[in-house]
Amino acid sequence: MTSPVLEQIHAALATVNDPEIKRPITELGMVESVDLDDTGKVSVKVLLTVAGCPLKETINRDVTAAVATVAGVTAVDLELGVMTAEQRAGLQVVLRDGQAQREIPFA
Repeated sequence: MTSPVLEQIHAALATVNDPEIKRPITELGMVESVDLDDTGKVSVKVLLTVAGCPLKETINRDVTAAVATVAGVTAVDLELGVMTAEQRAGLQVVLRDGQAQREIPFA
């Protein structure tokens, strides 16, 4: 069972948009894990789309600020990782609204 605070944290994360793609990081599969301990400390792991993401500080700031607004949260520990090739392929499907990638016959 999910705690009400954890549900509020997920709702807060859903308000954070990827600064380049302009869609919620939760919708893009960028939130790998969210943990809440007994003291109110939240640990979040967010996966960047690429290792050299130029806007990682923006994502860091926005995620931390959003989670910190939830009542009961005492601290936010954010870990940034990088999507695997398979996860990026899944993201491309989401961005195409589930449609297969067009094939270019002469390429």
